[in-house]
Amino acid sequence: MRPPADSELKLALGSAGASPSHRCESSVLLFVALAVLGCNPTPPVLKPAAKPPVSARGLDAGLVPAAPYRLAPLPSEKPDKTVPRAARPDDWFADMTERSRIKFAYQNGLVARCYTLLETVGGGVALIDFDRDGDLDIFLNGGGTLEGPPVVVSGRPGALHRNDGDWKFTDVTSAMGLGAGDLYTHGCIAGDYNRDGWPDLVVTGYGGCRLYHNVDGTRFEDVTQKVGLTEVDWFTAAAFGDYDRDGWLDLFVVAYADWKPGPNPTCLYDEMQGKRRDVCPPQAYAGRQHRLWRNGGNGKFQDVSQAAGLRSDMRGLGVVSVDFDADGWIDWFVANDVQENQLYFGGPQMPLEEQGALAGVAYSLNGERDGSMGTDVGDFNGDGIVDLFYTNFTQQDNALLQGDGARGFINLTEKAGLAGVSRVWSGFGGGFQDFDRDGWQDLYVINGNVFYDAPESAYRQPAQLFRNQTGTNFQEVSSNGGPYFSVPHPGRGSAVGDLDNDGSPDLVIVHQNEPLTLLRNLKTSPHWVRVHLRGVKSNTEAYGARIAVQAGGQPMTQWVASGRSYLSQSDPRLLFALPADALPASATVVWPTGASETFSNLKLEATNELVEGMGMAAGEK
Repeated sequence: MRPPADSELKLALGSAGASPSHRCESSVLLFVALAVLGCNPTPPVLKPAAKPPVSARGLDAGLVPAAPYRLAPLPSEKPDKTVPRAARPDDWFADMTERSRIKFAYQNGLVARCYTLLETVGGGVALIDFDRDGDLDIFLNGGGTLEGPPVVVSGRPGALHRNDGDWKFTDVTSAMGLGAGDLYTHGCIAGDYNRDGWPDLVVTGYGGCRLYHNVDGTRFEDVTQKVGLTEVDWFTAAAFGDYDRDGWLDLFVVAYADWKPGPNPTCLYDEMQGKRRDVCPPQAYAGRQHRLWRNGGNGKFQDVSQAAGLRSDMRGLGVVSVDFDADGWIDWFVANDVQENQLYFGGPQMPLEEQGALAGVAYSLNGERDGSMGTDVGDFNGDGIVDLFYTNFTQQDNALLQGDGARGFINLTEKAGLAGVSRVWSGFGGGFQDFDRDGWQDLYVINGNVFYDAPESAYRQPAQLFRNQTGTNFQEVSSNGGPYFSVPHPGRGSAVGDLDNDGSPDLVIVHQNEPLTLLRNLKTSPHWVRVHLRGVKSNTEAYGARIAVQAGGQPMTQWVASGRSYLSQSDPRLLFALPADALPASATVVWPTGASETFSNLKLEATNELVEGMGMAAGEK
């Protein structure tokens, strides 16, 4: 998220003596933004003013009444009257939300008018086949509530919806034991941490994280305390990955800011109508310790963050795990908020090697620290080398970086036609996916502001869709995306998966304080194959694997990656669109252990489960 620049902030000590009476209208620090939002690479230096007399409200010496100000109106007080356009035959997506019967919405507690940094982050969605019936189910974070003063943070339960087919879903939250909500939640991912064949669930938020063990698809059991994931902190995004290649999924969780419930600063922004109170920027708070927990395979996780060399002062919002340098060891890209991004390369020994600056992923093209959020990996130009994409805040471009096959990246944002086209928006969810089924990975971005009433960028913002022009550049085709893309929303997390198993990837989008949206992909391909990897020596989900499908022409490459998009979990199964004259398709898999093998005669229009050790190893005939 992009806060005001250093020159836009000054610190004045004062009480909120002239403030309206609302539950969270209590302050000690007052930040006054003196200009419109700009770009700033470093946190502000806050200097106290000289001590004035004691205020009339009897606060401590050094406090004076603040100037009168107005409150930024909440979204419900400025409803968007835009009506979605009618559906057209050339639309890429159809809105299936009403048919799905899912009306659940992530809540951030904005009704208390606390205007805190906590409200800005949002929530995610996990696509998880918890009952292993072949249909993707949907888990949604609930967020939380705020009240005060002083500010009190409460959690809100998430929701699990079982996929019953034909775009119908049933709420099974209580039946599956997920009705508790002690955590103000943000992110969620799925993975089989105990190798029993059933995908488990990790939920992150303000106060820590929770691990829910999937008991044979019948219920979820909270095993957080039992496994040792007891750290209390503000955690946002998470990703699984087997960094030591022992076959057990380890867990990387990024922390955000050193924010506490209260007393909280009142953040005011200057404008033509006077001062306006809105949410506070992240630069006002120090960063926290990112965490790496090693899965010991004995039902316990061990914190190895210090041994791994993870920074302890970062504000993280995104993380994705994949083998970037193809050396057989899992790596981690971390998207940080108004701090340099990080790229941790794995290897046989600790610590991890942080080389974000050397790799070219730490800063923008202008050498600035972006407000980075969502992130994804893919192969947009078809060269078989992993590329990187991450979303950024207002007045910054979302970043497209081409991998060089080793440990370097080239920023192609401008060359690929992505410079300027999203700069007025704030990107959260997004990433690579071949939505139009032509064999080239397109891009999508889910936008939404963190400020409720910023004059230069609305709270509700439209999603964007970019068509891959045969690996050379991207063309914005949002106008053809469908009715959903024609109206703005307060977008946050998103996930991609084939919800109806028709061979085309669908899209699930989370909003703040508005119900989620389910979009069915209307594009098709002459043929397709779906691949579902099963590790044996590797972790069972094969997170970290690379797969190249060959069906005549150039192979198409994808990665089984955890942590894709923003605070969310996409379909771990991989879809490949094939041409009409496709020859018998084959797949070459490089497993997380580093072993490579080929699987021949893949079934078209079907899911192919590829089990480690059952293919033809390299060198065999």
